[in-house]
Amino acid sequence: MKEAPRGRAWLRRLIGAALALILASFVVAFLLSRADGPVWVFGGGPLRTGEPTGITALDWTALDERHELEIEIVAAGSSRILWFNVFEGVPYVACDLDCVGGVLPRWPQEIARDDRVVIRIDGKRAAARLVHVPHGTEEYANVKAVRAVKYSGDGGGRAAAETAAHQTVIDWGESLTGRAQRDEPGDRLYRIEPRPWDG
Repeated sequence: MKEAPRGRAWLRRLIGAALALILASFVVAFLLSRADGPVWVFGGGPLRTGEPTGITALDWTALDERHELEIEIVAAGSSRILWFNVFEGVPYVACDLDCVGGVLPRWPQEIARDDRVVIRIDGKRAAARLVHVPHGTEEYANVKAVRAVKYSGDGGGRAAAETAAHQTVIDWGESLTGRAQRDEPGDRLYRIEPRPWDG
């Protein structure tokens, strides 16, 4: 007779823990959506702070020493941290995962609907748009070659570890989705171009 109450108590505790976890997830998601930019590896809200400037006013050749920038996808009202690289003074960002036709939606799908972004780097914010660079073009080949050198991880340390982990995820994702057997690669490359500030 005592077994049933103990079983019900265990079930109640399990349900309570699950509900607390779900509630905590909603609270964290809510707080992140209102954060001024991404928080560590988690996406955040719109970029609110930083000195407004223009994309062309930034010294991208000097900034190319850095690995990351913050990017707000205007239509989505969300932000994330992306790796970037520079080719001939022009900045580029990429999604190396299976961005189109993949199992999970990714940020390039939002850019396909509305290409407006805000870039924050070096304490400055700039309005921009992302222009897709098609596979098979000379620009695509040149930028990807420069990107591969920048993130090869030959210098060791964090870059090496992140690059190895990143490539493992890409390889696993492409084999899972079958992208590795398709003619067109699943990645997307974008050129960052200036645009006027909204409103």
